[in-house]
Amino acid sequence: MSGTVDMDSGIGMQATDETQNEKRSSSARAWRRAASVGAIVFLGAAAAVIVGFLLFASWVSDLRSVQATRAADGIVVLTGGYDRIGAALKLLEEERGSRLLISGVNPSTSRDVLRRTFASDVARFRCCVDVDNVALDTIGNAVETSRWAADRGYSSLIVVTNDYHMPRSLLEMRRYMAGIELIPHAVAARRNDEQSVSDEAARYRLLFAEYIKYSAAQFRHLIAPLRDDQLQTQRAALVPGS
Repeated sequence: MSGTVDMDSGIGMQATDETQNEKRSSSARAWRRAASVGAIVFLGAAAAVIVGFLLFASWVSDLRSVQATRAADGIVVLTGGYDRIGAALKLLEEERGSRLLISGVNPSTSRDVLRRTFASDVARFRCCVDVDNVALDTIGNAVETSRWAADRGYSSLIVVTNDYHMPRSLLEMRRYMAGIELIPHAVAARRNDEQSVSDEAARYRLLFAEYIKYSAAQFRHLIAPLRDDQLQTQRAALVPGS
């Protein structure tokens, strides 16, 4: 009798051990599958980012040679990069547009400072240049430019900014100016004849940072399309005193 009980107990313990081992094995297989799926997702996302960045860098490289070849109603230049204002003033002097908006100027920088620094045609600067001290970023540039263009009834604009900044600038401006033709005029970022490794690394860091900003802007536009009432509200918010 006792031997039978011991045997039954041993068989029961063995069954319990086998069940626990099977559970541990099943859990391990589940973790391995999850890790494999996670690795595949990570590698796929990394590959997508790398391919997207290479395409973006190629696009920026092509933009270096993009110049406005015809006139528009107005010209807008977004401050913040190499030689943008000088290039825009040259377009104005060539009568490629009737007026120029310099958007995103630091509030501490006066019109006189801009004129003395950049203008070769003082009379044209005084008559035909508007200065925006309100916009703080590319979205602000787009909103303030849309207000400026709407106030003047413009249907076409030449957009002046650096090559790496042009994709995001056009993306943001088209969001706020769907009915206005935007003509890019890219200013190539300054490069030395002899680029060091650190210079090249800095350039690619700048490009990658801009690619991330551009991708984020695309995603924002996808999930939150802008309505007309939102556009009017944002324009009003940027007008001093409104």
